[in-house]
Amino acid sequence: MRKHLPAVVVSPQFLPSLFTAVNLMLAAVYCLVFFVTLDGLPDTVPLHYTNGVGFDRWGDKSELRFLGIFPGVLAVLNTIVSALLIRWKTNWLAYLSNGFMLFITLVMALVAALMLRGAM
Repeated sequence: MRKHLPAVVVSPQFLPSLFTAVNLMLAAVYCLVFFVTLDGLPDTVPLHYTNGVGFDRWGDKSELRFLGIFPGVLAVLNTIVSALLIRWKTNWLAYLSNGFMLFITLVMALVAALMLRGAM
């Protein structure tokens, strides 16, 4: 006979809060990795990419700081909004807000990876 592992039971009321915490941690990790990587870049980095042309604008690496700050600011705002939505018992809106935040963080990570790859 096979022994089964005990099931992990998470209450439905806890899931939106867990999703919010995971989004906040992902954004924090993204910001940390971005700024650690940014310090090691050369002084001149690509700042704009056009499909078919490639990098068409170069500038100082300090101009990339917005790419690292934006997801963190959105994550903090999302945490506040999600906490209010959970308190108001509108979990579906909290899920929607967190899904949007996850999408923005992933898109910003892809954009940052493209810019950092072009700079190295």
